[in-house]
Amino acid sequence: MGYFYDTYMSHRRDQWLRSIYAIEVQTSGNWHRGTINKKKIENDTLVILATFPTLDSVTCTIDASRLIDTRGEVAAYQQRKIEKVEGQGTMIKLTIPIYEVTA
Repeated sequence: MGYFYDTYMSHRRDQWLRSIYAIEVQTSGNWHRGTINKKKIENDTLVILATFPTLDSVTCTIDASRLIDTRGEVAAYQQRKIEKVEGQGTMIKLTIPIYEVTA
C-alpha cells in the first residue's frame, strides 16, 4: 500500500486534467495549437485526444509536442518525429500515468 489514499490520488489526477489547457505540435520551427477533443481519466492515467485541422492540407514533419497549462506555462514537452502527408488528418493521443511508486 502506498502512502497516499486512493481518493486523494484520484482528486489529484482530476486537478492535473483540469489544468491542461492546450496541446501544441511543432513543424518547421512553428508551433500549432490543436483542438482538445477529449480529456478523461482511465484508472491511473490521464488520456487526452487532440486534432490539428490546420495541418490537414499540408505535408509536414511534426518534430515535437507540448502541453500548455491554464497559467500559460509549458507543462510537458516531448520530441518525436511524425511524418504526415497532405490530406492526412492529424490526431495526437497522450496517455500520462500518474501513480505513486512505493519502494
